[in-house]
Amino acid sequence: MDEIYFDNAATTRPTPEAVCALTNALVGEYGNASSIHARGKAAKQVLEDARAIVAEALGVDAEEIYFTSGATEANNLALYGAAGAAGPDAGAVVVSALEHPSVTKTVRGLRRSGWKTLHIPAVGGNFDFDALHDALQEPVSLVSVMMVNNELGYIFPIKRIVQAVRERSSSTLVHCDAVQAFGKFEVLPRELGVDLLSVASHKIGGPKGIGALYVKGGTSMHTTAFGGGQERGLRSGTEAPFLAAGFAAAIGVALDRRKESFEHVSMLRDRLVAGLHERFSNVIVNSREDGSPYIVSFAIPGIDRRSLVQDLSDRGIYVSLSSACSYNRHTVPAGTWREKHPLVLELAGVAEAARDSTLRVSFCADNTAEEVDVFLSSLSELCV
Repeated sequence: MDEIYFDNAATTRPTPEAVCALTNALVGEYGNASSIHARGKAAKQVLEDARAIVAEALGVDAEEIYFTSGATEANNLALYGAAGAAGPDAGAVVVSALEHPSVTKTVRGLRRSGWKTLHIPAVGGNFDFDALHDALQEPVSLVSVMMVNNELGYIFPIKRIVQAVRERSSSTLVHCDAVQAFGKFEVLPRELGVDLLSVASHKIGGPKGIGALYVKGGTSMHTTAFGGGQERGLRSGTEAPFLAAGFAAAIGVALDRRKESFEHVSMLRDRLVAGLHERFSNVIVNSREDGSPYIVSFAIPGIDRRSLVQDLSDRGIYVSLSSACSYNRHTVPAGTWREKHPLVLELAGVAEAARDSTLRVSFCADNTAEEVDVFLSSLSELCV
């Protein structure tokens, strides 16, 4: 066993199908998809075929899908685009407290620009509907809540949240970051009732550098990328048909295997949790039993988690401390990281002792029971 990769919530290994589709499009259809000559039209066809596959997977129209550079841009565009179209006087922007930094930092930027912003608690993964109800007593232009939390695997009741919003206002838009759900759970924006929804390629075996934003037809949006007017004016920039082709191929694999993968990963999750309790009497499992089986957050109080992650890495076993995006705070120049929003583990109600010793294991369908057993054995040896 050369390596054990348990950091799939950060990124996944690209599938052979995605690599093949990407390579064929990159080499064979290299034209600019905005050019009107034959080579450009061929590249455009690759792009539109991929858009149709994304749309079909989400159960929406192709015209409602906009390609972006990834989930971060999709989330940025959803919030800035919708809020910008409405204006700060239209009402507050409301998000859950446990959102990804691509949402919380966008909200911070909106607040600096004059928008009122509110955060809804979700301690222990329990979305606070009373707080949402209170927030909706005043005008709200946009609500954004993720479907699956990327650090703890909490699953939020998006359909119920949408219903609560609609009972108060028919004009309030609802956005959902579905990045950790797409390809693993059923993600159908129309059934959920959301107006905006973000997905990404590299979380499901596709290439990095591409994601997509669903924008319900008729929704007013402002662009955040000015230029040549690509993506029907919402997201300018030269299109990348080869990335879209890889994304589309990954979607096909993920959806074909979704039910089987979910059952397999659920078995891995149960095996890991049982093994942790068997080996460590003081282990704390931060994730919920009813959460996503693809993400298991746990703590072994007293461990030096950074050293442990490195020791595991030296053995070819790869896990993470938390969201990969959180690590960047240690590498940016001093004074440029403005920590205004507490980390997810703190806001989720995880005790400080557990936060300081938390690891995240995140599975994919290709992981095996043997890998779980090897990981547990290594963990036992390193934590003596």
